[in-house]
Amino acid sequence: MATSLLLSIVCLLVLLIVLLAVPVSLSFCFSSEQQKQGFIHFKWLFGLVNFKTNFPDETESVSDNTQAQTQKEKPVKTKPAKTKAAKATHDTRGFVTLLKQSSFRRHIMRFIKQLLRASHARDLYLRLRIGLGEPADTGMLWAVMGPVSSLLRNLQGASIELEADFIDAVLEIEGQGQFHLIPLQFIALVIMFILSPTTIRAWNTVRQAR
Repeated sequence: MATSLLLSIVCLLVLLIVLLAVPVSLSFCFSSEQQKQGFIHFKWLFGLVNFKTNFPDETESVSDNTQAQTQKEKPVKTKPAKTKAAKATHDTRGFVTLLKQSSFRRHIMRFIKQLLRASHARDLYLRLRIGLGEPADTGMLWAVMGPVSSLLRNLQGASIELEADFIDAVLEIEGQGQFHLIPLQFIALVIMFILSPTTIRAWNTVRQAR
């Protein structure tokens, strides 16, 4: 009984590894400047799995309208503005503390380059515009993100732009591209990044700063 169970588990693991070793083709286009719109086209198992998802979906729009009406009917309990602002500032400072470490920034850049090589990115364009609502917090964030933005612009096969908004609280994303990747290789790269000594030391530094 135990032997057959172990054999079944091994077979399932082998099957999972084989499936994850099959290449995936993915293309996308997304914009959130005025309203969220875009699509994702997914191909797997040599075309046997092939679907395209457009968003926003009509069902999502209906659901959003229903939720909006429900929220109007029911009183909504909100947290004090000071609590939200304090939490946002705390999270921002933790993120900035993480990126202030030059060794971790270099580690992230190596990781991004490895992901782009592994994903065989084509016609990749990504623009991110971010603002935290407080000029001081945004300035603190951009003091770290600015150098990262310069490094990202030099990546081959990709056009990545980061912009700061020092007035409004905003998060705008615009991008498009095509990927042809092997999920198993991708998962291995992510695990290696998370478990690397550089990442662990960086997270420990952030925890101690809190």
